[in-house]
Amino acid sequence: MRLPKQRSDKLRIISLGGFGKVTQNMFVYELSTGRYHQKDILLVDCGIGFPTENDPRGDLLVPDVSYLTPFKKRILGMVITHGHEDHLGALPFVLPQIGREIPIFTSRLTAALAEEKLAEFNLRARIHLVDFKQRLNLGPFQLEFVRVTHSIPDTLNLAIHTPLGTVYHASDFKFDWMPLMGQQTDVGRIASIGNQGVDCLLSDCLRSEKRGYTLPEIRIEDSLEREMRDCRGRVFITTMSSNVARWQMAANVCLKYGRRIVLAGYSITKIIEIAEQLGYFKVPRQFLMEVKAAKKLPANKVAVFVAGSQGQPHSALARIAAGTHRELKINAGDKVIFSTDYIPGNELAIHKLIDDLSRLGATVSYSEILDDLHVSGHASQAELSLMMGLVRPRWLVPIGGEFRQLKQYSLLAQKMDFDEKQIVLADGGEVIEILPGGELRKGQPVQIRHRLVDSQRQKGR
Repeated sequence: MRLPKQRSDKLRIISLGGFGKVTQNMFVYELSTGRYHQKDILLVDCGIGFPTENDPRGDLLVPDVSYLTPFKKRILGMVITHGHEDHLGALPFVLPQIGREIPIFTSRLTAALAEEKLAEFNLRARIHLVDFKQRLNLGPFQLEFVRVTHSIPDTLNLAIHTPLGTVYHASDFKFDWMPLMGQQTDVGRIASIGNQGVDCLLSDCLRSEKRGYTLPEIRIEDSLEREMRDCRGRVFITTMSSNVARWQMAANVCLKYGRRIVLAGYSITKIIEIAEQLGYFKVPRQFLMEVKAAKKLPANKVAVFVAGSQGQPHSALARIAAGTHRELKINAGDKVIFSTDYIPGNELAIHKLIDDLSRLGATVSYSEILDDLHVSGHASQAELSLMMGLVRPRWLVPIGGEFRQLKQYSLLAQKMDFDEKQIVLADGGEVIEILPGGELRKGQPVQIRHRLVDSQRQKGR
């Protein structure tokens, strides 16, 4: 006589980019229910990272999704939280492996950026805009989408309701009460979800080492104006290509000082184009110029918005610094402004880039010498505490930071009167499991590997 299999219901949370990492964000929510361990899978984000050194084998790191391939028919959907590359840039490399028909749910700007990213590789996907007022049912997952502020408009957090409890997935966020674009964080909605009961909060922790509040994005405009005001040459400005609000502030200063704007780099050109179409970037068309037309203007009437703030080897800024860009060269008197923070691991590449630009005669403004050229899109301690207080979860799992930042988040939570046992610090391929009754534990780990891909070669297929 064969005995029936015992039920072992559980919700497994896996980071395919690895817990304790900042980039390659890709989370798996795997719900197993019933005697036969049927799996239902929800994915959150699909991001890239960058190798720490130039590698002839490729220029991007993407999550290894071999864990998912045996279960790809059980993947019910994917949610993209926002439009930064470390959250959506791996879509062209991952979707062909797990299924291009998987429905993707996201906000308006993020959807446009995802579609453009896929189009670079001649791919299309089933992308659906989310409704922030209603719940979405995906099999046993019931999803709520919450507007939050970050360094790019249309960022969302996610409440995931399951038969085994509710998880609030607080990917990148901060509480910016004066957003240049979009709406304030929907604090009332977060509190309402917290009132319903949340078993686990997965929270951004990248700035858990920083006290107080993160400054609002709008503060950067004054710094950009100071840097541009007395520059007699051309001004080159670089930041994350998807930081639409930062580009708008830079454009505002350019208009004030009568500088025409040149866009250098495929990524920034496409993002500005998309942002214009959606009404997020507003500049009179006559102020946007091609390089050849701008060459006829005095140097102090030109600004170049250039891609490559993280030292990417094939970027427009890297080619300008190497002297291999076909149209743009650095001249004495030019200024290069790095209005960005460094992604961990990119410091050496960025410092080499600054060295090369300096050798060519540029004045370079960057974070080590000026601390007001960038404000983070991530919550500092006061805002992280506010999120904990609004959600009031039973368990806390910090994400989106290096392990030292996970640890600092734990210490902060303990000051908020959470018991140390309620805070789970996962590392690498460790797996979080939520069991019936809301208990949480670490499960059997999975192997985390990172694929190195050559994005230029992939596009050329």
